[in-house]
Amino acid sequence: MYTPTIELENVTVSYDRNVALHGANLQVNQGSIAGIVGMNGSGKSTLFKAIMGLEKLQSGRVLIQGKSIHKVSQRNLLAYIPQTEDVDWDFPISVYDVVMMGRYGYMNCLRIPREIDRRIVHQSLDRTQLTGLENRQIGELSGGQKKRTFLARTLAQQGEIILLDEPFAGVDVKTEKAIIELLIELKNSGKTILISTHDLNSIATFCDQVILVNKTILAYGAVADVFTPENISRTFGGSVPQGLF
Repeated sequence: MYTPTIELENVTVSYDRNVALHGANLQVNQGSIAGIVGMNGSGKSTLFKAIMGLEKLQSGRVLIQGKSIHKVSQRNLLAYIPQTEDVDWDFPISVYDVVMMGRYGYMNCLRIPREIDRRIVHQSLDRTQLTGLENRQIGELSGGQKKRTFLARTLAQQGEIILLDEPFAGVDVKTEKAIIELLIELKNSGKTILISTHDLNSIATFCDQVILVNKTILAYGAVADVFTPENISRTFGGSVPQGLF
């Protein structure tokens, strides 16, 4: 029997009685890229946190590979790339150390890297074109380099499910293209990827599925079926971004 990699059943999340996400239902297929679309404040980040088990659910449940999120939380299945504004860029930590954080789940309590950890970190740096920047303090990086640092951390973690919250914000076209190419490679290797983005024009170019969010999940499924003017209008409160269709 087929089991989706990610499944939400009637998920509701509230903050101080303010409902951020209500009655959300979702299924995401393994080995696919699902784009999450919605206005600011529509519940996209809450959706990510619910999937990662970081928010208490008022109702419903989240299943990862058919199991409760709490049963898989120690298995390094989920890797997360946060929004830029959620990171303290003044913290005295190097690019290398950020990427090495992706290996923490494989280390003992002393967090002493093994040879395999160092090798995977260097491979991740190379794959994201960060070789030579290992000793840079993260606040010294450009916007694109910052995004690639956290993408390298995700590669080092070797998670099966990758969540990216606005990875294209503040990056140039070249960096966006490089990130998309890497995401497609990861998908082709069997990874499942959820990505929130405001770049609606790129959805059809690399996403297999789309998830439309406006305080709930309005619709989800194959891009060709769901990414329609009618659904986009519902998602953005009655308007369709100019030039999208």
